[in-house]
Amino acid sequence: MIKNKLILGTVQFGLNYGINNSVGKPSTENIKAILNLAFNNGIELLDTAEAYGNSQERIGEYHQNSTHKFQVITKFSSVVKGLSLNIKERVFQNIKTLQIDSLYGYMFHSFSDFENYYPSFEKELISLKKDGVITKIGVSLYSNEEFEKVLEYENISLVQLPFNLLDNEIKRNKILSKAKNKGIEIHTRSAFLQGLFFKQANDLNKNLKPLSSPINKLQNLCSEDYKINDLALNYVYSQKNISKVLIGVDTIEQLKSNLESINKSISKEQLKVINTINIKETDLLNPSNWNL
Repeated sequence: MIKNKLILGTVQFGLNYGINNSVGKPSTENIKAILNLAFNNGIELLDTAEAYGNSQERIGEYHQNSTHKFQVITKFSSVVKGLSLNIKERVFQNIKTLQIDSLYGYMFHSFSDFENYYPSFEKELISLKKDGVITKIGVSLYSNEEFEKVLEYENISLVQLPFNLLDNEIKRNKILSKAKNKGIEIHTRSAFLQGLFFKQANDLNKNLKPLSSPINKLQNLCSEDYKINDLALNYVYSQKNISKVLIGVDTIEQLKSNLESINKSISKEQLKVINTINIKETDLLNPSNWNL
């Protein structure tokens, strides 16, 4: 199959994660099935992090027992204990855990980690990149303001940020174009806003009530043959400035559904409606502010 733009996120492998996750962490057998299906459908890249519980170990276990080898992005997190603060040692420890030869990307898990640690790690990270141990050095971000600051650093070539039906072109298009023109590879996450789009607008708690009307508007763009899953994924997938789209799944059925979605497309009419949605309560676009 043709390689696709999807990256498989693996936070679910190591933590109970997501507003709609009722199954918890998948079993080793289910992880094997998910990763085999992903690999056989042209997904080459996994996204993990030091802070994702035992996600790295479970990927390593898969690699050890499979002929399939994924490229992997992992992320430095200052809150994780037990890892070396010598960044070269730390990177090699991650590589060993993941049972791979090198990293596609080594990212800072947040802008604050980037600001606090990149200046002291920069020289060693560039050396690791030169030696082929890391292909890209990157940062995981939330805001456009953070993104603007990161664009000033010449050795950052990978950025991950939220982009979805609500955190959309109105919010992100200008900065994405600017980054693409600078040669930055852009990966987006939160395509389903942690499962929020699958909730009925009437079922949202009072903190999320301001999102009821836009979610209704989005659900009205769907039909029996074109679900909200299709709309959410194709909206992000169709963006020319986005290199890769990160999705996470709890089950093999979810992955099958996502693979079916990207064989569909999104219409100009649907795009037009989505791009009129401008969320004023921008704090609600970050799930950590939901207070569920």
